[in-house]
Amino acid sequence: MTYIRYIPLPPLNRYIEHLYYLDGQMPFPQEHILPVPLLDLKINLGGAFRMYDEERAGCQTLTESWLVGLYGVSHRIEWPSDLCLYGVRFKPGGAYPLAGLPMSELYNQVVPLESLWGCFASEIRERLAAAATIEAGFALFERLLLARLCEESADQAVVEYGIDQISRHCGALSIKSLSDHIGISQNHLGTQFKRVVGASTKELARLYRFEHVLHSINPVRPVDWTTIAHQCGYYDQSHFNKDFATFTGYNPTGYLQLRRRVFTEGALVDQLSLRILPTD
Repeated sequence: MTYIRYIPLPPLNRYIEHLYYLDGQMPFPQEHILPVPLLDLKINLGGAFRMYDEERAGCQTLTESWLVGLYGVSHRIEWPSDLCLYGVRFKPGGAYPLAGLPMSELYNQVVPLESLWGCFASEIRERLAAAATIEAGFALFERLLLARLCEESADQAVVEYGIDQISRHCGALSIKSLSDHIGISQNHLGTQFKRVVGASTKELARLYRFEHVLHSINPVRPVDWTTIAHQCGYYDQSHFNKDFATFTGYNPTGYLQLRRRVFTEGALVDQLSLRILPTD
């Protein structure tokens, strides 16, 4: 399996964590994808994906290009055997200047890129498929994304500041204190966050806190769940267990068993491996 990342130049690096190229075979044919405070765009050059929505008991077959909105729950994906794609890992709020619609409309949704960008989505896919090298593909992808970048909205800077504060505190901060510091009401700030990020301030803080939990777990060592819960800002174990089940679909012990499989059976050893679990 090949996994290559590319950091775009300004101004795109303000909105995009990295571009990536992925091909080969994933370690597990079906995986649970855990929610983290990032959005993902995929330009597919290989076989069809299947995305399963556990809450709606539905399945989407994805073949060309799509944008994965911010998720507040885990979802299940079936990878193709002939995997080949370019992708964009957006920073929180980073897809808003490129998508062309409020991010709240994409919450817990996967949307075909053609419905957002029209024929431009097909053009990107065709041109990336024709790129002579992966490096040439990244350079082309960067130029095409830059062409989609819209002017900054009036509330973008406010939301970016709020995201930075939530990130710095790993989600464990008072939203009231944050809104008071910015100088607007909690409701107004929450509305701006939903438009730019896709989730309210409280929802995003929960995702950052959960991500902090994932980073705090060392799968090769014994785990003290009470200590992790306290360090990550949970005031009681029942609250921690409830969030854990909501975000992963497992209790902490069941999650750890699967996380250890990811670590030992050759999954991607980087940030991506934190948010994937085998389904069996």
